[in-house]
Amino acid sequence: MHRRPSVVALLPLLLIMKVFKTILITLFTVLTLTAFIYGGYFLLRGTEISMPVLFRPSPGARLLMSMDGFKFTQSENGRVSWTMHAKNADLYESKEAQLKDMEIFFNDPDGKEAVLRGETGSMDTDSGNAVIRRRTRDVRVITSDGYLLTADSLFWKAGQRLVWTAAPFKLVGSEIYLEGVGLSANVDMRTIVVKNNVKAVLQE
Repeated sequence: MHRRPSVVALLPLLLIMKVFKTILITLFTVLTLTAFIYGGYFLLRGTEISMPVLFRPSPGARLLMSMDGFKFTQSENGRVSWTMHAKNADLYESKEAQLKDMEIFFNDPDGKEAVLRGETGSMDTDSGNAVIRRRTRDVRVITSDGYLLTADSLFWKAGQRLVWTAAPFKLVGSEIYLEGVGLSANVDMRTIVVKNNVKAVLQE
């Protein structure tokens, strides 16, 4: 009488065949990937591959620290000429400071004072030059003798003690109302140059 092999006897053989099949599939996959990589290298050898700008790290843009209560002071001839305060600051390796809720206080030897206020801005910590931008409120310069300058953005040139903008602006004083597009002025508003669309009204 011929006996058929039992299911128990066939199990080891089936298991070996399954493992062998898995090994073959893995080997085929590895060989295919190797051939693809080598073929790609052969085709692109000597070709310069440019990484998209979006993924390139910006040179010198590494963040060094973030801090609350940032203060920056610049002196001339041993006297503090201006001081900048910011609620928050991000300081970068490139000497750039990204600022929030900032104020720059100016002092003249003759006692005149002015303050520049803005919600957001950036400053070069080497030169002290800064750009201040509107977020929800206008950038403002207020002087101790009653001038108020407002604009969407202002640039501060520390060495020349100048503020300037290419944007529309308004300047209100006790004796004058002035508006236009583009302005350059001393921070105390003693000298003002307006570029375009000038409208001036003298007030008694």
